[in-house]
Amino acid sequence: MTWDHLKNVWQSNDEPFNLSATLKSGQCFRWQRSSDGVWWGTVGDMAVACMQQDGDPSAPIFWQTFPDPDRFDLFASLFRLEVSLESLYSEWISAVPAIRSAVSAFRGLRIMRQDPVECFFSFQCASCNTVIKIERSVRKLTERYGARIRLPIEGGPEINLNSFPSVHSIRNADESLLRSDLWGFRAPRIIQLAEILDARSEDWLMNLRQAPYEEAHRELTLLPGIGAKVADCICLFCLDKDDAVPIDTHTRQVGVRLFHSEYSQRSLTAKVYNDLADSYRSHFGGYAGWAQQYLFFAELRGSASFSQRQE
Repeated sequence: MTWDHLKNVWQSNDEPFNLSATLKSGQCFRWQRSSDGVWWGTVGDMAVACMQQDGDPSAPIFWQTFPDPDRFDLFASLFRLEVSLESLYSEWISAVPAIRSAVSAFRGLRIMRQDPVECFFSFQCASCNTVIKIERSVRKLTERYGARIRLPIEGGPEINLNSFPSVHSIRNADESLLRSDLWGFRAPRIIQLAEILDARSEDWLMNLRQAPYEEAHRELTLLPGIGAKVADCICLFCLDKDDAVPIDTHTRQVGVRLFHSEYSQRSLTAKVYNDLADSYRSHFGGYAGWAQQYLFFAELRGSASFSQRQE
């Protein structure tokens, strides 16, 4: 695979797109980068390949889909190209000047519209776990129970991709194998959740995209083992709930410094969680979830300092 194999090019003078920051920011776990610099991921039974010059969000992105080529609809939907980042940046910086450094560091980071089933199960592994372990666990699940995707490419490094397993396949997974694949104590709950989803309408998760945020969040938290943060991750990263704000250690620390210094010594109770999330929403508006991803990634990378409370 070379740049020449990815014949489709996306570039906008008005809209930045930082491919590397998007894929490394903790919202997805199965994208892999081959030795020739190509990023590979899947959407359903399709593979997506992308390349971009690192560090330049205005650089063109070369892309292709497999086995059906030239699926711009899939590429554009996956990376939410309908969302104008530049207009959001102006609104965010005006409301909270401290976000400027995060925007500058990761300009072009986009929230993805992932497959709901993959996103749902991937984030069951996210609580009290490292990104590396999450990636390994999700990859093992996919290798055991997902279908191989055909990549008719000659030359270049070998790429093995599988579609994410169906709910039915996960329901019938071997619990002991899941445990050995780093799912550990989460294994029985994964199977239990798959049983619940398999008993519902095939489109139940996808239909939550059409529901208001509050309804989608409530429906998810009614499921066993899903708390507010995991529900917010699912809402934001696959259900188009752009005002969903997952509060974890990093977004809590930023939120305390920016909005709620009185919570600096408080544990993350339901009230603290909701107050912090509501403050993100009141300052950043309908795309508060996108803004928190910049602040989360900056905090994670140590790329920005947020020391002033913004009134």
